[in-house]
Amino acid sequence: MKLTLKLFFSYLSPRCLYGLLRRRVWRSINPGLPWLTRQAVEMLDGRLKPSDVGLEWGSGRSTVWLARRVAHLTGIEHNDHWYKRVKKALCDKGADNVELLYVPLEEKNKGQPEYVRVAAEQPKASLDFVLVDGRLRDQCTEVALQLLKPGGMLIIDDAARYIQHPYCCPQSPETQNGPPSIVWAKVVTELEAMGARSIWTSDGVTATVFYIMPANKVYI
Repeated sequence: MKLTLKLFFSYLSPRCLYGLLRRRVWRSINPGLPWLTRQAVEMLDGRLKPSDVGLEWGSGRSTVWLARRVAHLTGIEHNDHWYKRVKKALCDKGADNVELLYVPLEEKNKGQPEYVRVAAEQPKASLDFVLVDGRLRDQCTEVALQLLKPGGMLIIDDAARYIQHPYCCPQSPETQNGPPSIVWAKVVTELEAMGARSIWTSDGVTATVFYIMPANKVYI
């Protein structure tokens, strides 16, 4: 997200500075937790089941943390250095239930990028959760809707950058501008049409949103 002068000064507000301080303290005390909002981590910890199968775009602390709580996780990472670092952490922890894929963003052919397509090739309605926390988030979220089971969870980190919400957050898109891309506009419309239940969490600086898919519907 481009750091404009307006966005820079919004981070200097008392509310945002307080949120930054609280987040820094919490992360320093809990170095092994995902870099999501505190409430989002607590929600995931309470909702994930040992039998769950999920997918994550963007690897990191969350990859090792999720691996300890679910049956199987597929991770997709575009950065070679970060991929090797997370791969080593998984090996050190003996996490053999994670398939971590290195998929560069460079695309030689036109069409859907491999970073998105590698997940789109998975069976439809086969996943209990999808965490979108990497690149090309609009396209990844669109694909995620097809992969989730009825009742599954879609988790989007830094959601305030892309989806309008009434609470105050420095990264929230201007209301008059609408969603930042055509794909985001389509995704939001589809989620509303499906009747997905949204649960927003925020630390005053960023936001993580959960969309709980209806138990009786599958997105095609």
